[in-house]
Amino acid sequence: LGWGGRPSARGMVASFDCRSPYDPAAYATAVLEEHLEETRVVYATVFFGAGVGDARDGYLACSSSSGKISVFNVDLLLAAGPEHDVGPALVIAAHHGSVYTLVVHGGDGCASHAGALCSGGDDGRTAVWRIADIVAAADAKTNEKIETVRPAHVFVNPQQSFPRGALGAVPETNALGSDAARGVLFAAAGDGVCYGWDVGDGGRKAPTFSLKGHSDTLHCVATRVLANQVVTGSEDGTARIWDARTERASQVVNPWAATETSASGGHTSGSPLHNGDSGQARASKWVGCVALDAAENWCAMGCGGGTVTMWSFAANACASRVTAGTGTAVQAVRLTGERVVAAGNTPFLFRWNLAGKLISRQPCRPESVFAIDTSKVGAMTAVAGACAAVDIFSALGTKVATARCA
Repeated sequence: LGWGGRPSARGMVASFDCRSPYDPAAYATAVLEEHLEETRVVYATVFFGAGVGDARDGYLACSSSSGKISVFNVDLLLAAGPEHDVGPALVIAAHHGSVYTLVVHGGDGCASHAGALCSGGDDGRTAVWRIADIVAAADAKTNEKIETVRPAHVFVNPQQSFPRGALGAVPETNALGSDAARGVLFAAAGDGVCYGWDVGDGGRKAPTFSLKGHSDTLHCVATRVLANQVVTGSEDGTARIWDARTERASQVVNPWAATETSASGGHTSGSPLHNGDSGQARASKWVGCVALDAAENWCAMGCGGGTVTMWSFAANACASRVTAGTGTAVQAVRLTGERVVAAGNTPFLFRWNLAGKLISRQPCRPESVFAIDTSKVGAMTAVAGACAAVDIFSALGTKVATARCA
Protein backbone atom coordinates (compact mmCIF):
# COMPACT_ATOMS: atom_id res chain seq x y z
CA LEU A 1 0.00 0.00 0.00
CA GLY A 2 1.10 3.56 -0.66
CA TRP A 3 0.40 6.71 1.36
CA GLY A 4 -2.91 6.83 3.17
CA GLY A 5 -3.64 3.17 2.38
CA ARG A 6 -3.91 3.76 -1.39
CA PRO A 7 -2.54 1.05 -3.73
CA SER A 8 1.00 1.81 -4.85
CA ALA A 9 1.92 2.01 -8.54
CA ARG A 10 3.78 -1.27 -8.21
CA GLY A 11 0.67 -2.94 -6.82
CA MET A 12 -1.60 -1.48 -9.52
CA VAL A 13 0.56 -2.74 -12.37
CA ALA A 14 1.21 -6.14 -10.80
CA SER A 15 -2.51 -6.70 -10.15
CA PHE A 16 -3.66 -5.65 -13.64
CA ASP A 17 -6.28 -8.15 -14.87
CA CYS A 18 -7.43 -8.19 -18.51
CA ARG A 19 -10.86 -9.45 -17.37
CA SER A 20 -11.51 -6.20 -15.49
CA PRO A 21 -12.70 -2.97 -17.15
CA TYR A 22 -9.66 -1.40 -18.79
CA ASP A 23 -8.81 2.23 -18.09
CA PRO A 24 -5.89 3.09 -20.41
CA ALA A 25 -5.18 6.44 -18.76
CA ALA A 26 -5.06 4.99 -15.25
CA TYR A 27 -2.87 2.10 -16.35
CA ALA A 28 -0.47 4.41 -18.23
CA THR A 29 -0.21 6.62 -15.15
CA ALA A 30 0.52 3.59 -12.95
CA VAL A 31 3.23 2.35 -15.32
CA LEU A 32 4.86 5.79 -15.40
CA GLU A 33 4.77 6.08 -11.60
CA GLU A 34 6.34 2.64 -11.23
CA HIS A 35 9.10 3.53 -13.70
CA LEU A 36 9.84 6.81 -11.92
CA GLU A 37 9.99 5.03 -8.57
CA GLU A 38 12.39 2.40 -9.90
CA THR A 39 14.73 5.06 -11.30
CA ARG A 40 14.45 7.47 -8.37
CA VAL A 41 17.64 8.76 -6.74
CA VAL A 42 17.72 10.10 -3.18
CA TYR A 43 20.45 12.74 -2.96
CA ALA A 44 20.16 14.05 0.61
CA THR A 45 18.96 13.02 4.06
CA VAL A 46 18.88 14.91 7.35
CA PHE A 47 17.47 14.22 10.81
CA PHE A 48 15.76 17.14 12.54
CA GLY A 49 13.01 18.27 14.89
CA ALA A 50 13.61 16.10 17.96
CA GLY A 51 11.55 17.66 20.76
CA VAL A 52 9.50 19.83 18.40
CA GLY A 53 6.50 17.73 17.33
CA ASP A 54 4.77 14.46 18.16
CA ALA A 55 7.79 12.29 17.27
CA ARG A 56 9.97 11.62 20.29
CA ASP A 57 12.93 10.65 18.07
CA GLY A 58 12.30 13.49 15.64
CA TYR A 59 11.88 13.45 11.87
CA LEU A 60 13.86 12.47 8.80
CA ALA A 61 13.81 14.55 5.59
CA CYS A 62 14.95 13.05 2.29
CA SER A 63 15.19 14.81 -1.08
CA SER A 64 15.23 13.12 -4.46
CA SER A 65 15.34 13.35 -8.23
CA SER A 66 11.55 13.85 -8.21
CA GLY A 67 11.98 17.43 -6.93
CA LYS A 68 10.18 16.50 -3.71
CA ILE A 69 11.17 16.40 -0.05
CA SER A 70 9.81 13.39 1.85
CA VAL A 71 9.39 13.84 5.60
CA PHE A 72 9.18 10.79 7.90
CA ASN A 73 8.20 10.40 11.54
CA VAL A 74 11.16 8.47 12.98
CA ASP A 75 8.98 6.90 15.71
CA LEU A 76 6.76 5.34 13.01
CA LEU A 77 9.79 4.15 11.04
CA LEU A 78 11.21 2.33 14.07
CA ALA A 79 7.81 0.87 14.97
CA ALA A 80 7.45 -0.70 11.50
CA GLY A 81 10.83 -2.44 11.70
CA PRO A 82 13.39 -3.19 8.98
CA GLU A 83 11.22 -5.55 6.92
CA HIS A 84 8.60 -2.97 5.93
CA ASP A 85 9.05 0.07 3.70
CA VAL A 86 7.35 3.07 5.29
CA GLY A 87 5.96 5.93 3.20
CA PRO A 88 6.41 9.59 4.18
CA ALA A 89 4.19 11.44 6.62
CA LEU A 90 4.53 14.50 4.39
CA VAL A 91 5.67 15.22 0.83
CA ILE A 92 6.70 18.74 -0.19
CA ALA A 93 6.89 19.72 -3.87
CA ALA A 94 10.09 21.72 -3.32
CA HIS A 95 12.02 22.30 -6.55
CA HIS A 96 11.84 22.02 -10.33
CA GLY A 97 14.26 19.17 -10.99
CA SER A 98 16.36 17.16 -8.57
CA VAL A 99 16.88 18.30 -4.97
CA TYR A 100 20.57 17.70 -4.25
CA THR A 101 21.04 18.97 -0.72
CA LEU A 102 19.34 19.47 2.66
CA VAL A 103 20.69 21.18 5.78
CA VAL A 104 19.25 22.32 9.11
CA HIS A 105 19.85 25.98 9.90
CA GLY A 106 19.62 27.22 13.50
CA GLY A 107 17.12 26.06 16.10
CA ASP A 108 17.46 25.01 19.73
CA GLY A 109 15.08 22.05 19.76
CA CYS A 110 11.94 23.79 21.02
CA ALA A 111 8.85 24.57 19.00
CA SER A 112 9.25 28.35 19.20
CA HIS A 113 12.86 28.24 17.98
CA ALA A 114 12.87 25.13 15.80
CA GLY A 115 15.03 26.64 13.06
CA ALA A 116 14.75 25.97 9.36
CA LEU A 117 15.22 23.15 6.88
CA CYS A 118 17.02 24.45 3.78
CA SER A 119 17.09 22.78 0.38
CA GLY A 120 18.89 23.36 -2.90
CA GLY A 121 18.71 21.74 -6.29
CA ASP A 122 18.95 21.65 -10.04
CA ASP A 123 16.89 24.83 -10.48
CA GLY A 124 19.56 26.93 -8.72
CA ARG A 125 17.20 27.89 -5.90
CA THR A 126 17.93 27.73 -2.19
CA ALA A 127 14.66 27.39 -0.28
CA VAL A 128 14.28 28.00 3.45
CA TRP A 129 11.42 26.11 5.13
CA ARG A 130 10.33 26.69 8.72
CA ILE A 131 10.70 23.45 10.66
CA ALA A 132 7.67 24.36 12.79
CA ASP A 133 5.53 24.47 9.62
CA ILE A 134 6.91 21.16 8.34
CA VAL A 135 6.37 19.37 11.66
CA ALA A 136 2.81 20.71 11.99
CA ALA A 137 1.95 19.44 8.50
CA ALA A 138 3.63 16.07 9.11
CA ASP A 139 1.75 15.59 12.39
CA ALA A 140 -1.62 16.58 10.91
CA LYS A 141 -4.16 13.74 10.94
CA THR A 142 -5.01 13.61 7.24
CA ASN A 143 -4.89 11.02 4.49
CA GLU A 144 -3.56 13.55 1.99
CA LYS A 145 0.21 13.43 2.35
CA ILE A 146 1.17 15.92 -0.35
CA GLU A 147 1.03 19.34 1.26
CA THR A 148 1.62 22.86 -0.01
CA VAL A 149 4.04 24.01 2.66
CA ARG A 150 5.46 27.33 1.51
CA PRO A 151 9.12 28.33 1.91
CA ALA A 152 9.85 31.33 4.13
CA HIS A 153 12.59 32.55 1.77
CA VAL A 154 13.95 31.62 -1.65
CA PHE A 155 17.36 32.64 -2.99
CA VAL A 156 18.43 32.16 -6.62
CA ASN A 157 22.05 31.78 -7.74
CA PRO A 158 23.28 34.61 -10.00
CA GLN A 159 23.50 34.08 -13.75
CA GLN A 160 26.65 34.75 -15.70
CA SER A 161 26.46 37.83 -17.92
CA PHE A 162 27.45 37.71 -21.58
CA PRO A 163 27.81 40.37 -24.30
CA ARG A 164 24.71 42.21 -25.55
CA GLY A 165 22.79 41.56 -22.35
CA ALA A 166 22.69 37.76 -22.67
CA LEU A 167 22.52 35.68 -19.50
CA GLY A 168 23.71 32.15 -18.86
CA ALA A 169 21.75 29.40 -17.17
CA VAL A 170 21.13 29.58 -13.44
CA PRO A 171 23.85 27.36 -11.90
CA GLU A 172 22.54 24.46 -9.82
CA THR A 173 23.00 24.29 -6.05
CA ASN A 174 24.85 21.05 -5.29
CA ALA A 175 25.40 21.49 -1.54
CA LEU A 176 24.51 23.78 1.35
CA GLY A 177 26.39 24.69 4.50
CA SER A 178 24.93 26.53 7.50
CA ASP A 179 26.53 29.17 9.71
CA ALA A 180 23.69 29.86 12.12
CA ALA A 181 25.86 32.14 14.28
CA ARG A 182 26.21 34.61 11.40
CA GLY A 183 22.81 33.80 9.88
CA VAL A 184 24.40 32.76 6.58
CA LEU A 185 23.76 29.87 4.19
CA PHE A 186 26.60 28.83 1.89
CA ALA A 187 25.49 27.46 -1.48
CA ALA A 188 28.05 25.43 -3.46
CA ALA A 189 27.07 26.02 -7.08
CA GLY A 190 27.68 24.44 -10.45
CA ASP A 191 29.61 27.47 -11.72
CA GLY A 192 32.42 26.85 -9.22
CA VAL A 193 31.39 29.66 -6.86
CA CYS A 194 30.20 29.33 -3.25
CA TYR A 195 27.51 31.96 -2.61
CA GLY A 196 26.73 33.30 0.87
CA TRP A 197 23.07 34.17 1.53
CA ASP A 198 21.86 36.21 4.51
CA VAL A 199 18.91 34.16 5.79
CA GLY A 200 17.56 37.13 7.73
CA ASP A 201 17.32 39.19 4.54
CA GLY A 202 14.87 37.10 2.55
CA GLY A 203 14.20 39.84 0.01
CA ARG A 204 17.82 40.13 -1.08
CA LYS A 205 18.34 39.20 -4.73
CA ALA A 206 22.16 39.20 -4.68
CA PRO A 207 24.36 37.06 -2.42
CA THR A 208 26.06 38.72 0.55
CA PHE A 209 29.40 37.48 -0.73
CA SER A 210 30.92 35.02 -3.20
CA LEU A 211 33.86 32.66 -2.67
CA LYS A 212 35.62 32.42 -6.04
CA GLY A 213 38.74 30.42 -6.90
CA HIS A 214 37.76 26.91 -8.00
CA SER A 215 38.08 26.17 -11.71
CA ASP A 216 35.18 23.71 -11.93
CA THR A 217 31.86 22.66 -10.40
CA LEU A 218 31.52 22.61 -6.62
CA HIS A 219 30.28 19.33 -5.12
CA CYS A 220 30.30 20.04 -1.39
CA VAL A 221 30.64 22.64 1.36
CA ALA A 222 31.03 22.57 5.15
CA THR A 223 31.25 25.40 7.67
CA ARG A 224 33.73 25.80 10.53
CA VAL A 225 31.64 28.24 12.51
CA LEU A 226 33.97 28.87 15.47
CA ALA A 227 36.82 29.95 13.19
CA ASN A 228 34.74 31.77 10.54
CA GLN A 229 35.94 29.32 7.92
CA VAL A 230 34.30 27.49 5.02
CA VAL A 231 35.54 24.31 3.31
CA THR A 232 34.59 23.59 -0.30
CA GLY A 233 35.31 20.63 -2.58
CA SER A 234 35.30 20.67 -6.35
CA GLU A 235 35.48 18.75 -9.59
CA ASP A 236 38.87 20.44 -10.10
CA GLY A 237 40.39 17.99 -7.59
CA THR A 238 40.97 20.44 -4.74
CA ALA A 239 39.39 21.40 -1.45
CA ARG A 240 39.72 25.03 -0.39
CA ILE A 241 39.62 26.39 3.15
CA TRP A 242 38.25 29.94 3.10
CA ASP A 243 38.31 32.80 5.58
CA ALA A 244 34.66 33.86 5.44
CA ARG A 245 35.54 37.39 6.63
CA THR A 246 38.03 38.18 3.84
CA GLU A 247 36.48 35.84 1.21
CA ARG A 248 39.95 34.45 0.47
CA ALA A 249 41.24 30.88 0.51
CA SER A 250 43.92 30.31 3.14
CA GLN A 251 44.67 26.75 2.00
CA VAL A 252 44.21 24.78 -1.20
CA VAL A 253 44.32 21.05 -0.48
CA ASN A 254 44.78 18.12 -2.86
CA PRO A 255 43.12 15.27 -0.91
CA TRP A 256 44.31 12.61 -3.36
CA ALA A 257 47.97 13.56 -3.08
CA ALA A 258 47.48 14.51 0.59
CA THR A 259 49.32 17.80 0.06
CA GLU A 260 48.53 21.47 0.64
CA THR A 261 49.26 24.29 -1.77
CA SER A 262 49.27 27.94 -0.74
CA ALA A 263 46.38 29.99 -2.08
CA SER A 264 48.80 31.97 -4.23
CA GLY A 265 49.94 28.74 -5.86
CA GLY A 266 53.36 27.22 -6.38
CA HIS A 267 54.18 26.04 -2.87
CA THR A 268 53.39 22.52 -1.74
CA SER A 269 53.80 21.04 1.71
CA GLY A 270 53.20 17.69 3.31
CA SER A 271 54.27 14.21 2.35
CA PRO A 272 52.17 12.29 -0.19
CA LEU A 273 50.39 9.36 1.44
CA HIS A 274 50.55 7.21 -1.70
CA ASN A 275 53.13 6.18 -4.25
CA GLY A 276 52.64 7.50 -7.75
CA ASP A 277 49.67 9.08 -9.47
CA SER A 278 48.18 6.85 -12.13
CA GLY A 279 46.15 8.10 -15.06
CA GLN A 280 43.03 6.61 -13.50
CA ALA A 281 43.72 8.47 -10.25
CA ARG A 282 44.22 11.77 -12.03
CA ALA A 283 40.94 11.30 -13.89
CA SER A 284 38.97 10.57 -10.71
CA LYS A 285 40.55 12.87 -8.13
CA TRP A 286 37.50 15.16 -7.80
CA VAL A 287 36.48 16.05 -4.25
CA GLY A 288 32.92 14.81 -3.76
CA CYS A 289 32.29 15.37 -0.04
CA VAL A 290 33.67 17.14 3.02
CA ALA A 291 32.62 16.91 6.68
CA LEU A 292 33.79 18.30 10.02
CA ASP A 293 33.71 16.72 13.45
CA ALA A 294 31.61 18.28 16.23
CA ALA A 295 34.62 20.05 17.78
CA GLU A 296 35.67 21.39 14.35
CA ASN A 297 39.22 20.10 14.76
CA TRP A 298 39.16 17.71 11.80
CA CYS A 299 37.85 17.71 8.25
CA ALA A 300 37.27 14.53 6.24
CA MET A 301 37.65 14.96 2.47
CA GLY A 302 36.35 12.20 0.19
CA CYS A 303 37.49 11.98 -3.43
CA GLY A 304 36.76 10.02 -6.58
CA GLY A 305 39.95 8.02 -6.15
CA GLY A 306 38.29 6.00 -3.37
CA THR A 307 40.03 7.72 -0.46
CA VAL A 308 39.08 9.82 2.56
CA THR A 309 41.83 12.20 3.65
CA MET A 310 41.82 13.65 7.17
CA TRP A 311 42.83 17.32 7.45
CA SER A 312 44.01 18.60 10.85
CA PHE A 313 43.15 22.26 11.44
CA ALA A 314 45.59 22.35 14.38
CA ALA A 315 48.50 21.20 12.22
CA ASN A 316 47.23 22.78 8.98
CA ALA A 317 48.16 19.57 7.20
CA CYS A 318 46.83 16.26 5.91
CA ALA A 319 47.24 13.83 8.83
CA SER A 320 46.05 10.47 7.50
CA ARG A 321 44.10 8.73 4.78
CA VAL A 322 41.84 5.70 4.48
CA THR A 323 40.70 3.91 1.35
CA ALA A 324 37.37 2.33 0.46
CA GLY A 325 38.94 0.16 -2.23
CA THR A 326 39.92 0.35 -5.88
CA GLY A 327 37.15 1.67 -8.09
CA THR A 328 35.13 3.13 -5.21
CA ALA A 329 34.33 6.83 -5.57
CA VAL A 330 33.60 8.34 -2.14
CA GLN A 331 30.39 10.38 -2.45
CA ALA A 332 29.30 10.86 1.17
CA VAL A 333 31.21 11.16 4.45
CA ARG A 334 30.50 11.95 8.11
CA LEU A 335 32.64 12.23 11.25
CA THR A 336 30.79 10.82 14.26
CA GLY A 337 32.66 10.65 17.54
CA GLU A 338 35.75 8.52 16.95
CA ARG A 339 34.52 7.14 13.61
CA VAL A 340 34.85 8.09 9.96
CA VAL A 341 31.69 6.96 8.13
CA ALA A 342 31.72 7.00 4.33
CA ALA A 343 30.09 5.47 1.26
CA GLY A 344 30.18 5.81 -2.51
CA ASN A 345 29.41 4.03 -5.75
CA THR A 346 29.21 0.59 -4.11
CA PRO A 347 26.37 -0.77 -1.91
CA PHE A 348 28.36 -0.58 1.33
CA LEU A 349 28.70 1.74 4.30
CA PHE A 350 32.28 1.91 5.60
CA ARG A 351 33.34 2.79 9.15
CA TRP A 352 36.94 3.45 10.21
CA ASN A 353 38.46 4.67 13.45
CA LEU A 354 40.59 7.83 13.38
CA ALA A 355 43.73 5.70 13.17
CA GLY A 356 42.54 4.40 9.80
CA LYS A 357 41.53 0.88 10.87
CA LEU A 358 38.44 -0.48 9.10
CA ILE A 359 35.77 -1.23 11.72
CA SER A 360 32.90 -2.43 9.50
CA ARG A 361 31.72 -2.76 5.91
CA GLN A 362 27.93 -2.71 6.12
CA PRO A 363 25.82 -3.77 3.08
CA CYS A 364 23.02 -1.36 2.19
CA ARG A 365 20.21 -1.30 -0.38
CA PRO A 366 21.33 1.61 -2.63
CA GLU A 367 23.77 0.41 -5.29
CA SER A 368 25.37 3.86 -5.20
CA VAL A 369 25.23 5.99 -2.05
CA PHE A 370 24.93 9.79 -2.23
CA ALA A 371 23.89 10.73 1.30
CA ILE A 372 24.63 9.84 4.92
CA ASP A 373 23.32 11.50 8.06
CA THR A 374 23.50 10.58 11.73
CA SER A 375 20.84 11.54 14.26
CA LYS A 376 21.67 13.22 17.56
CA VAL A 377 18.95 11.14 19.22
CA GLY A 378 19.83 7.44 19.25
CA ALA A 379 22.85 7.83 16.92
CA MET A 380 20.97 6.32 13.98
CA THR A 381 22.46 6.53 10.49
CA ALA A 382 20.40 7.12 7.34
CA VAL A 383 21.91 5.87 4.06
CA ALA A 384 20.41 6.95 0.73
CA GLY A 385 21.29 6.81 -2.94
CA ALA A 386 20.30 5.21 -6.22
CA CYS A 387 16.90 3.85 -5.20
CA ALA A 388 13.76 5.16 -3.53
CA ALA A 389 14.51 3.27 -0.28
CA VAL A 390 16.55 4.78 2.56
CA ASP A 391 18.16 2.38 5.03
CA ILE A 392 18.23 3.31 8.73
CA PHE A 393 20.94 1.67 10.88
CA SER A 394 21.37 1.69 14.65
CA ALA A 395 24.55 2.81 16.40
CA LEU A 396 25.63 -0.86 16.42
CA GLY A 397 25.22 -1.19 12.65
CA THR A 398 21.95 -3.15 12.69
CA LYS A 399 19.31 -2.19 10.14
CA VAL A 400 16.28 -0.94 12.08
CA ALA A 401 14.00 0.68 9.47
CA THR A 402 13.44 1.49 5.79
CA ALA A 403 11.93 4.70 4.47
CA ARG A 404 10.55 4.90 0.92
CA CYS A 405 10.77 8.35 -0.68
CA ALA A 406 8.48 10.09 -3.10
